[in-house]
Amino acid sequence: MKAPPACYVAAAARSLKPLFDPASIAIIGASNDSNKFGGRPIRFMKEGGYRGRIYPINPKEKVIQGLAAYPDIRQAPEPVDLVIVSLPAPLVLEQIKACADARARAVCIFSSGFAEVGGAGAAWQAELTRIAKASGTRLVGPNCMGMLNTASRAVGTFSSAFEHGWPKPGNVIVVSQSGAVGSHSLVLLRERGLGLRGWVTTGNECDVDVADCIAFAAEDPETRVVVAYMEGCQDAGRFLAAVSAARKNRKPVLIMKVGASEVGASAASTHTASLAGADEVFDAAFRQFGVHRVRTLEEMTDIASACSAGVYPTGNRLGIVTISGGVGVLSCDTAAAHGLDVPPLPAATQAELKALMPFATVRNPVDTTAQLLTDHSLLQPMVKAILDNGGCDAVMVFMSSLGFAPRIMGPFKDTMARLREAYPDRLIALSIMSGKADREQLESLKFLVFDDPSRAVAAIAALVRFGRAFARPADRPPPTLPAAARAPASGTALSEHAAARLLADAGIPTVATEVVASADAAVAAAERLGYPVALKVASADIAHKSDVGGVKLGLGDAEAVRHAHAAILASVAGKAPGARVDGVLVAPMVQDGVECILGVHRDPVFGPVVLCGLGGIFVEILKDVSLRIAPFGTDEARRMLDELRGRRLLDGARGRPPADVEALVEALARLSVYADRHRDRIESIDINPFAVLPRGHGAMALDAVVVPMPRQPPG
Repeated sequence: MKAPPACYVAAAARSLKPLFDPASIAIIGASNDSNKFGGRPIRFMKEGGYRGRIYPINPKEKVIQGLAAYPDIRQAPEPVDLVIVSLPAPLVLEQIKACADARARAVCIFSSGFAEVGGAGAAWQAELTRIAKASGTRLVGPNCMGMLNTASRAVGTFSSAFEHGWPKPGNVIVVSQSGAVGSHSLVLLRERGLGLRGWVTTGNECDVDVADCIAFAAEDPETRVVVAYMEGCQDAGRFLAAVSAARKNRKPVLIMKVGASEVGASAASTHTASLAGADEVFDAAFRQFGVHRVRTLEEMTDIASACSAGVYPTGNRLGIVTISGGVGVLSCDTAAAHGLDVPPLPAATQAELKALMPFATVRNPVDTTAQLLTDHSLLQPMVKAILDNGGCDAVMVFMSSLGFAPRIMGPFKDTMARLREAYPDRLIALSIMSGKADREQLESLKFLVFDDPSRAVAAIAALVRFGRAFARPADRPPPTLPAAARAPASGTALSEHAAARLLADAGIPTVATEVVASADAAVAAAERLGYPVALKVASADIAHKSDVGGVKLGLGDAEAVRHAHAAILASVAGKAPGARVDGVLVAPMVQDGVECILGVHRDPVFGPVVLCGLGGIFVEILKDVSLRIAPFGTDEARRMLDELRGRRLLDGARGRPPADVEALVEALARLSVYADRHRDRIESIDINPFAVLPRGHGAMALDAVVVPMPRQPPG
C-alpha cells in the first residue's frame, strides 16, 4: 500500500467537480429513440428540467430529441464538463481520445466488454487508463451506469429509476461499484424519502474509483453523508486517505463491502496468516478509520437516514420510553448487542417520573403502559426529565402503530415539535408506524423514525460510533525504531533464535535464548540462564514445534534437561524427518504473565496488517483477535486491546495482578512501524506466545517466526 500524495484528497475533489456538478453534458451515441441507452439521458434531462447545456453527438443526425446534434465531440461549442459514451466497446477508444483532444473534463462510459471479459477488452481498458493519466480527463467506468445530480437534474445514466419518481435533493452521496446495486439503492433511498446530493456508479474503475468519489464527498460542502457499495479496493492508500478526510470533516461514511473471501493463507505457516482473512482485514480497516460497515440494504437505508439528521452523541447511555413492557425488554437486548448501555435512572429522576405517571415503571426502560394514551401531554415532561436529569445521551420512544390514529397523531406531532424546539441538538428516535407524510414531517424535525424499535436502537448505536470517531483527538505519532532495526534477508523463514534477534533489534523485547548442539551444552546454558528452563527444537522448517514433540517446558535440573534434549531430537527425527535442525534452543521459563499473540500478515490490498490476541496455543480455536493496518501508535494499539473479548485478563481478572499493558501497546506500535518500514521484505511475523508480565515488569516474546518475502528470480 503506497501512501498517496498529501494533496490527494483535495486534488481528487477538484477533478471530480465536473462529474458531480456538470454545467454541460455531451452524449456520444445520442439517439432519437428515448428508450435506448444513448437516448435516455437526454429524455430524462429534458423531462427533469436540467439547467445546463446538452450536446448530442452523432454523425448521422442533425437534430436529436429537438436538440442540435454534432458529428464529433471536438465540434461541440465548448469544452464539455461531462461526456456520456454509449457505443459498442470496439468504438470507445477512438472516442475517448477525441474527448481528451476536446479537453472534456470527465467522461462516463456505459459500454461493457472491457476488463470484465478479458482478452482484447482488458487491453482496451488498459489503454483507457493510460489516456486518463496522460490527459487529465477523468474517466468513470467502463461498464458503469453513470451519474446523477438531483438538484440540477443532470442525468448521466440509463437507469430506469426515474420512470417512476425522482429522488429529492439532499445531503447524501451514493457511490457504487455495481450499477444494479447502485440503481436499486437509489430507489430504496428515494422511497425512504432521503434527499440525495449525488449518485455515481464506478463500474470497472479504469480511472475514477470509490476512493476518489469519497474524497470528493469529504471536501464537498453540500455533502453530509457518504454511502458506498464496494466489491474491492483499487488503491488502499487513496481509500484510507479519503475516509480519513471524511472523518476529519465529521462526515459519516457507510460502506457495504461484499465478497467475503476465504482466508487466502489458510495453509500458511503462521497463526497470524491463518487468522487475518481478507474480509477480517476490511473490517479492521473500517473500524480503524471510522467507517460504519453495513451488512444489508435495509441497514444501509436506516443508517443513512439517521445520519442525515446530523446528530452524533459521544456517550452510549440510552433512555427508553415505551407503551409496551415487552418492547422495553426487546430494546434493552438490542442495545446490549450493539454496545449501548440502558442505565437505571437516578432516584430523583425516577421520583419525578413517578409523580407524573404513578402507574408507570420508571427505572429505565420507562414503561408508561396505556396510561400515556389517555394524556399525551405527559410525554414531553417525561422525555424532558430523562434528557435533563437522567444521564442519558439519547432517547428512544416506542408508540407502536398509534401513528395511524389521527386523534393521537395530531397531538403527538405537536408534542414532538415542542420537544425538538426545546432540545434542537439531542438525539431522539421514534418507533412508530404512521403514514408517509406524518413520518416525513417528524423526520424533517431531525427525529429518527422507524417502524421497528430494534432498527431504531441499531441506528442510535451507529450514530454513537460516528460521534466517538469524530470526537477522537489526533493520535500520538507512532514510535521511532532503534537504529539497529533491519529487514530480514529474503528467502526462507528465520530460525526462532534469528527471529528473536531481529525483533530485539527493532525494539521488541524478547526472552534471552541460546542454541546448543549437545545435551552438555544445553545443561551449561540452562545453568547460565537459570532454572527452570524450556527446550525447543531450533529449526526454521518447523513453525509449530509442539506438533512434532519439539517443545519441553518447566525443566528444573540438569537431568531433566538431558532427557528433554534427547526426547526432542528423537521425536523431530520421527515426525519431521526432512526438517533442517540447527540444534536445540534453551530459554528461561517466564511465569506469571498473560499469554498473547502478536503478528504481522501481508495483505494483498492493505499491506502489513498487525494482529493482537489472547490465548497462546488456543488462539486459533478462540479466535479472540484484533487487527489493524500498519503503521500506528500506542493510542490505536490500546483500542485494539479494547476489542478483545478477553481484555479483562490484562486488568487482573480473578485475583491475578494487572498486566503491563503499557509494555504491550508499545510492543504492538513498534511492531507496526517495523512491518511498515519493511513492507516489501516481510511476508509474515508470528510472536506466540508474547508474555505480558505484571504491571511494571514489562513484556517479552517467548517464541517467534519471521517469514521474509521469497527471493525473486534473477532478471
